[in-house]
Amino acid sequence: MKPDRKQPIVLVLAVRNLLRNVRTPMLVTASLVQPIVWLVLFSQIFGRLGDTQEFRSLGYRSYVEFFVPGMIVLSMLFTALQSGIATVTDIDTGVMDKLLISPVRRSGILIGRVAADAVTMLAQGVIVLAVALAMGARVHTGPGGAVAILALAVLFGVVWASLTNLIALWSRNSELTMAVGLFLTLPALFLTSAYFPKPYLPGWLQGVMSVNPAAYVISTGQQLMSTGNSPSQDLKTLAALAVAALILVPSAVGAFRAATRH
Repeated sequence: MKPDRKQPIVLVLAVRNLLRNVRTPMLVTASLVQPIVWLVLFSQIFGRLGDTQEFRSLGYRSYVEFFVPGMIVLSMLFTALQSGIATVTDIDTGVMDKLLISPVRRSGILIGRVAADAVTMLAQGVIVLAVALAMGARVHTGPGGAVAILALAVLFGVVWASLTNLIALWSRNSELTMAVGLFLTLPALFLTSAYFPKPYLPGWLQGVMSVNPAAYVISTGQQLMSTGNSPSQDLKTLAALAVAALILVPSAVGAFRAATRH
């Protein structure tokens, strides 16, 4: 795909990355299948939890509504992992070298990657939420709440993609990137209130959740789905994402500059 001079180069690179996803649909499908399967499976297994008085007293209306924010975040985690693997692939196949010798700023390469990842994550989040709605879930804060859930999840996904790209640029090995990424991905989900309300979790796990950005995004999503908006929770979530971004994004940018310095 040759960039038109009238087209912003970042847009061209973003479209190029999106087209690669379309041409390899198994990548996108793999990021969607597991969250949707888990959504259907666990909402059936723990469905009766949502009918208990203890669960309802916390403000949650059904288990599927409680569970769907965690599955939206899971789809972001898998897509972020694929972002790092795609970076290694570009390096191994020589695509990165071609981009570096072309009149393209390094920042444009990164922004194009992030833009494509964000669009992919948003599309997947919409699909997971649509499946939950088809299963009977409702976003009780309305369309604005649904937009907020997806926006926070995508922001988290982009930040997490910085981590996987950092791993990829350090290792330059797709197998190692996959192994380390999976090692971090599932704990990032399990160390949250994705499966059970926070008051039911052990004290040590609640402590770990305080430093896990995914936990803030999921908790906020659960409130937006059922109990209503909480400005204080929103601020905590944005602060957690900002701290993670301030650490991971500059680190990924530095690793990219080091990996492409020649």
